[in-house]
Amino acid sequence: MNRLTYVRLLCLSILLSAVFAGGGFAATTNNFAGNWVLKLGNRVLMAVVLEPAPGSAGSFTGWLARPRHFKSSGAGEFFSGIQGPVVRYPIVQSSATGNCLAFTTRNPADKTDRDHFRLCLGAPGHATLGIDTPTIEPLPLARVKGPVTVATDWNSARTYFQDETSVSNPEMRRIFEADQKDRQGAFGKIDWAMVSIRDAAHRKQVRQLLAEGKLHTGKDFLRAAFIFQHGGTPDDYLLAHTLAMIAVARGEGDAIWIAAASLDRYLLSIHQPQIYGTQFMTKPDGQATQEPYNRHLISDALRHDLGVPSQAEQKVQEKQYEKGGGK
Repeated sequence: MNRLTYVRLLCLSILLSAVFAGGGFAATTNNFAGNWVLKLGNRVLMAVVLEPAPGSAGSFTGWLARPRHFKSSGAGEFFSGIQGPVVRYPIVQSSATGNCLAFTTRNPADKTDRDHFRLCLGAPGHATLGIDTPTIEPLPLARVKGPVTVATDWNSARTYFQDETSVSNPEMRRIFEADQKDRQGAFGKIDWAMVSIRDAAHRKQVRQLLAEGKLHTGKDFLRAAFIFQHGGTPDDYLLAHTLAMIAVARGEGDAIWIAAASLDRYLLSIHQPQIYGTQFMTKPDGQATQEPYNRHLISDALRHDLGVPSQAEQKVQEKQYEKGGGK
């Protein structure tokens, strides 16, 4: 063995000794340290703060903080019922294996109540946090600099999503405004044949936005619901109803009316009576009608909660349609 080869092997041996010191990859272990957060939009729902434990290689101290109460879907796409004070759960035990850190937290109000988690590193600055419950998927975390504060300004009556944002899609807004513009003016002077052609193009555009995951806000989904409400098939109306329910879930309370109206339109499209009374048709003799209409299933009190006029108010609307109301 020549001298150069010997020096190289010696350097490699020293490097490997440093890397494997303490029974693991020192560089990987150090990557766990820091402040990790789960955000819903701009709000922090959960924070995990990790620091290397003094004198214990591969072990960490710190805490996990979150609101005391919330519910989530199994895959963690959305969260609801978020309320209560923020509780900080200290980490009482941890161990690193490869790119994952298993740790246990203790309930500060009950020392016997413990939860087990597994934080696994992913792309730089990203990780997943799994809890020891098989029905819950790991949640995405991001590393942040500086101190972290878990938000407290949640509305417990609404649902929050991981892709939460306050910025609506401008293309969806443009499509919606074009749809509404087509329906302005005197009802009898609208060229409905041309409107139908543009409506079909709008539905195609919105389907593309949905396929690409570009709709995020309640307003986005409300506008999309109107586009499919102006469709022509049962599937269009069912999709409109679904989009309206998503809009409501994302905090757009006004979408409750289009949710009712799209269900009425779906029922009529499959030759069943509408139940809310949102749909008016004009007969050949110019008379307006809501038939077929099951007037007994839904009370006026429930109509009020859905933003739907009472049956007495619908009678007034019917007269307006006979004088040339809208579609």
